[in-house]
Amino acid sequence: MYKLLDNKIVYMLSDKVKGEACFDIKGGCANIYHTYVDDDLRGQGIASELVKRAFEYLEKSNYKIKCSCSYAKKWAIKNEKIIG
Repeated sequence: MYKLLDNKIVYMLSDKVKGEACFDIKGGCANIYHTYVDDDLRGQGIASELVKRAFEYLEKSNYKIKCSCSYAKKWAIKNEKIIG
């Protein structure tokens, strides 16, 4: 299950956080700075879905998005998202 929790999108399994895409918001700008998925769940597209949902939330909220997380930056380029 994916959900918004504070300033991150999390993937939960059995009520435990197993993955996250974290972001900071300052003014009208958001920075996705960290993406993580537990080792045993990697390779299943969870990180991609986390970043996708983070972008959806931040775009819907009209934030300019930056990515200091290398995974999120690669995802944004691959998916033709504009990052600042």
